[in-house]
Amino acid sequence: MTLILCHAAKGGVGTTFVAAQLALSIAQRGGQVTAVDFTYQDALKLHFGLLPNQFAPGFAASQTEPLAISDVNLINGFAEKDTEEFLGRVSAAGLPVHAGDIVVADVAAADRSLAELLYERADLHLAPLLPDPAALASLTRLAGDTPISSREKTALVLNQLDDRRKLSRHSHHFVRELFEDQLIGTIRRDEAAPEALAMFEQLAKYAPSSVVLPDIENLTDAVLNRCGIVLAQDPSDMREAG
Repeated sequence: MTLILCHAAKGGVGTTFVAAQLALSIAQRGGQVTAVDFTYQDALKLHFGLLPNQFAPGFAASQTEPLAISDVNLINGFAEKDTEEFLGRVSAAGLPVHAGDIVVADVAAADRSLAELLYERADLHLAPLLPDPAALASLTRLAGDTPISSREKTALVLNQLDDRRKLSRHSHHFVRELFEDQLIGTIRRDEAAPEALAMFEQLAKYAPSSVVLPDIENLTDAVLNRCGIVLAQDPSDMREAG
């Protein structure tokens, strides 16, 4: 199992969006992907085109009644995440999923204890942030007293970047200069992303020409490279086929 932990120091920065798009992108390349929503909001499923009244199974139920959307297995782990059985299982052997899965876990910003538990098992920790002062200031809270630069598993993703805005450009330069190779991806701002969510449609289907999609592809390249994953399908072959 390869575990990609998506957890930010501040809510509202697009962590769930990044987790969903990354899972879909890896699955499109032929990866065996499981996406786990550990948040109370239960919003991960919306990015896959499900409605609010449709539910993903928990870990136990997923073994007999899995829910797969666009080749991604969806699991809602919120109800189980604080149980002694679950915590003991994770501490001893990791998440209860198939051994060959690439797992993308969406963890709420406030759930630091779960984030730290999964960090120990994670191959990569993705921390999205926005190009605004509040999000940048929250970076000091991402790893407690530990400097981000010393967290080898942690990588940053700058979301909703808008080069037309001075603050956005300066924030990008600031993060790039301060964290260098830890900034592994930038995702441009596009109103099509929230519009797709409002329509309960996947972004790639709602707006196939969205500028966000090539940014997700680049981020996927960087994530797979960091995790040492080589998939059978080459993204350039898929683009030529399309």
